[in-house]
Amino acid sequence: YSRLHIEINYVTEYAPDSEAVDLLKQRIQETTDKTSVSVSQNGFGSTDSSYSLEEILAIEKEQRERYKSGNTFIIHVLYLNGEYEDNDQTLGLAYTGSSFVLFKEQIEDAAFFLISAEDIEKSVIVHEYGHLVALVNNGYESPHDHEDPDHPNHSNNEDSVMYWAIESQDIANQIDGEPPNNFDSNDLDDLKLMKEGKL
Repeated sequence: YSRLHIEINYVTEYAPDSEAVDLLKQRIQETTDKTSVSVSQNGFGSTDSSYSLEEILAIEKEQRERYKSGNTFIIHVLYLNGEYEDNDQTLGLAYTGSSFVLFKEQIEDAAFFLISAEDIEKSVIVHEYGHLVALVNNGYESPHDHEDPDHPNHSNNEDSVMYWAIESQDIANQIDGEPPNNFDSNDLDDLKLMKEGKL
């Protein structure tokens, strides 16, 4: 797939931050060979305040308009209010190979005077994209020892966007200063080796 399209569906009043979307596009362009990365957004109504995985999948089925075809791969992003039913600390969750959800209200609640909701959103959106591209050790074994044994498929480096706390409401207690929104050298090398077919 030479082209990539990001389809975003969001609960009205919980639209994505434009800088977070721009950063996601930038990170995709930096880590893939896509000739084009485009975005579409559409709002919808919801009265729920808690979402199970089954409900998330049902919302995607109802709202999602595009699927991969021809030379275009589609990433689907849901922005929801409320919380994830299985874990109310969750800020984001990759739940299929091409889809992830961000809980915008939870992201706003996780902000505090040193870290803005916008900064957290930038980190979470890149983090969930990282899961879609199989980071860390999701279906492959990295030559680098950078997986956190207590948090599988997450980095043990708090300067990596793949650090486990990025997608948790505990982010403020686990990270000093602005949360990272970029991959570290180990993440980038894993992506390079995967692209080259060496992992």
